[in-house]
Amino acid sequence: MCLKGYTDQGTYKKLKQLIETAASLGGIFTGLLTIFADFLGAIGSGTGILLSVTIIYGLYEDIVK
Repeated sequence: MCLKGYTDQGTYKKLKQLIETAASLGGIFTGLLTIFADFLGAIGSGTGILLSVTIIYGLYEDIVK
């Protein structure tokens, strides 16, 4: 993979920065959503809701393909 205007080393540094940021924000938002769902007393736990939505979305993607 290469990025226009970046050397191999520059591409590595840029992707490393982007991936770390995306992973951190994803973890934070997932945690906040889980806590928020638990405090609101959603049916099931927040983690269970996230898991079920992820599974259903995966099945939807498979059907669309």
